[in-house]
Amino acid sequence: MTVRTSDTLDRDIDRRGVMGAVVTSMSWAATGVWVNLAPALSPLALVAWRLLLAAALFWLLFPRVRRGFGLQAWGLGAMLVAYYLAAVFAFQHAPVGEVALCIGCAPLFVLLYQALIGRWPTWREIVAVALTLAGLVVMVWPGLLGTGVARMWSGLLVALVAAALTAAYATLHRRLALRQRAPSGAEIGRTAFAPLGAALLAVAWLHGPSVRVLPLEILPVIAVIGLGIVSTALPTVAVAVASSRLPAFLNTLIRLTTPLFATGFGWAFLAQQPTAWTVAGGALILSGLFVQGVRARE
Repeated sequence: MTVRTSDTLDRDIDRRGVMGAVVTSMSWAATGVWVNLAPALSPLALVAWRLLLAAALFWLLFPRVRRGFGLQAWGLGAMLVAYYLAAVFAFQHAPVGEVALCIGCAPLFVLLYQALIGRWPTWREIVAVALTLAGLVVMVWPGLLGTGVARMWSGLLVALVAAALTAAYATLHRRLALRQRAPSGAEIGRTAFAPLGAALLAVAWLHGPSVRVLPLEILPVIAVIGLGIVSTALPTVAVAVASSRLPAFLNTLIRLTTPLFATGFGWAFLAQQPTAWTVAGGALILSGLFVQGVRARE
């Protein structure tokens, strides 16, 4: 059996990996829209329903997917579930664009994780991160000066937790892929989503009224379906493809396009108008993507 080394995989930056990262960005960017359609449902209930629906889809569409990586699938699945909980809470407490941008700071955590194991960032990565942070400040700063600052700060801080979780997922999945021990996205969904979703639903039912748990109106039903299919099942497959084919830093950096998509979705569906600050911050983020993209092609 031929083992693919880190250098081999780092050169294998193919279209499928890039497409997986972009699809993940678009799918996760839509989360804010679905969450805002069901403000009465608790974060636990929203995540539980999206997991159960996604699990049902994986069992229906991939009935024979099994690669024997059950423990790895459980670990990665638990990371995704924790990410989904943090993201839903954040989207319920802060504007869509700002939350998506904080979640997009995952490359910072990837560099931190890599530094902890002795791999220090290159100057291009430092420049890319600096541009990203500048974009973060430009986009978020005006909103922090308005009303409801405490609620917004809680959402943004939890969004940073979500960023740390998605960075850990990308890093771990990449290391497993280098050892040919990475489970597919379908296996992750089939293994972990149903039991974890059922557990979260039970907790939500025990600690809240039924109106906070059951989607009883048309908009919450649409929200649950959108979360389950568009923002859970689809990105679970896409992020596994991207994480196995792209270096973790590049993978998470491409997903910095998430706030740009989220801002567009918020403007189109939630009437959250992008400001000049948003446009300027987005330009800085794209500049960071360009700097890192030049390094990836060299």
